Amino acid sequence: MGVVLAALWVPAQAQAKGGVAVIVRPPSAAVFSDPAAAHGLLIAGEGATVGRRTALASLLSGEVANAVVNGGRPGGRPKISLSRVPGAITFCVALPPRGRHHNVVRYPIAVIGPGYHGLLTSTSTHLTGLIPVSDVAPSVLALERGRRPRIRSRPSAAPLAYLRELDRRLTRAHDSRTGALLVLVGLMVTLGVAALLTRSPAVGRAAFLAAPSCLVVSLLLSAFDVTGAGEVGLAIALGAAALALAAGALLRPRLPLALGLAALFVFLFVALWAEPRWNSLAALGARPDGGGRFYGINNQVSTLLLAPGLVLGALAGPQALPGVALAVSAGIGISSVGANGGDMLVFLAGFLTLALLQRTPRPGLLRVAVAVAVLAAAALAVVGIDAALGGSSHVTHAVGGGPGSLFGDFAHRLHLSAALVASRWYEAVLFAASVGALVWLAFLRPRLAVLDALLVALAVSLLVNDTPTDIVGLGALSALVLRVWLARTGERLDKLD
Repeated sequence: MGVVLAALWVPAQAQAKGGVAVIVRPPSAAVFSDPAAAHGLLIAGEGATVGRRTALASLLSGEVANAVVNGGRPGGRPKISLSRVPGAITFCVALPPRGRHHNVVRYPIAVIGPGYHGLLTSTSTHLTGLIPVSDVAPSVLALERGRRPRIRSRPSAAPLAYLRELDRRLTRAHDSRTGALLVLVGLMVTLGVAALLTRSPAVGRAAFLAAPSCLVVSLLLSAFDVTGAGEVGLAIALGAAALALAAGALLRPRLPLALGLAALFVFLFVALWAEPRWNSLAALGARPDGGGRFYGINNQVSTLLLAPGLVLGALAGPQALPGVALAVSAGIGISSVGANGGDMLVFLAGFLTLALLQRTPRPGLLRVAVAVAVLAAAALAVVGIDAALGGSSHVTHAVGGGPGSLFGDFAHRLHLSAALVASRWYEAVLFAASVGALVWLAFLRPRLAVLDALLVALAVSLLVNDTPTDIVGLGALSALVLRVWLARTGERLDKLD
């Protein structure tokens, strides 16, 4: 198969030198059902809303901006221009109508020319048939220079039928997302209150395991193509509740719970690596329909996995903690699994804090500084190895661009976070209330090392990620449940005097 594809690609590169055209067509144009073309679904922007002007700017510049920043208009200059006549290879795209619209609609894209048949693929999405608007300009430039473009194609006997089903799955994943999140929060709150009132260690463990149970059930539902919003909500409510209660009763510290948490991360990482589509189309997972994260672990999921990861590290003990930290953090960060370099740094910061708090006597400032330097070196090493093995993500691109690129990416994320908090009044209220809860937890006694490590990791996450409400909201809920389980029920993993 690889030889056949390579053979098809040679004439495509050669013909591209004769000219590559980009033409905007209405969605009803005949080209979008032409059997001679390669077809896909275009994500026209990033964020909650999208408009024709911003989509056109992204199409020509190869860059996108979230809708809450500058209205979603990217800052880069145009790298390509629109054509009126076809080229040797022609990209035909449909764009949103004039005005602002909810970013829940995919638009047709078709490519006609040598080497393009069946379904379009993109190295940016890892979802066959789904193409971000920002990939068009880099692909055009690559073809004109005789290089491999981001947008390619793969054979398909019925590409249009496949795209209709993909569009349906994306719509249903979007529609089920709010209900699934409400079920997750409700289950954590219900079991947390039950643990608070009963002081039962088993119920406390069930409350702590509620979030990972919801993630597991959501992934399994996606794998078995259970997609209706009502079905997904009910299945997560019943399935995750049963799983959390059973695990809470059976998985006592230390070894049973440690093995259970290790199995959780193995299952999630293997599924993300072997079948990334399950996670991308799950109710609790990546959000490809919004144009932000197409695959891997998003900030919402990584925040929910922070407490289980740190508890696993605490159960492993000081000798095994470095191995646990490296394995979990690498799974979060490498491109073929979690593809979230920012949260890889968050997990490393949490594990480092846990390791320092477990030491007796406590390390001084010099040792802490050395440990932070080691953490940064470890993060860079993982990113470097990932890139050397062919991995590609926004983190590998930022690191590859040098310190200036890293600083620019960091500044952009802070700007976007501030804009998101200020975008709606309820976002600001939820953010402020969640931060207040985290500050209150930080001053409670007795001190719990795993909880302090979680608080430090959440603080780092606010600095390196761009979804502040998700981070502090779910982070505060996870921290409260963790506190109730360990302090209220008396089942402590460790304690700081």
